[in-house]
Amino acid sequence: MPDWLIWLLPVPVATMAAVAWTSWTNRTRGPVKAVDSVQAHERFRQALAAPLPPVRKPDGDDQPG
Repeated sequence: MPDWLIWLLPVPVATMAAVAWTSWTNRTRGPVKAVDSVQAHERFRQALAAPLPPVRKPDGDDQPG
């Protein structure tokens, strides 16, 4: 097998893997129960409404000067 083929082989393999992954993630899914969908949406809203933890700022001790 020529060396150039070994170097170029990952390109079409990665392309095919990306096409397969994209087609698999975009497949049609079966119907979802309305209750499950509403509960999932409510969990999503609660997660977005949750307060963020405070940002830790470094103490002044480790800074030069």
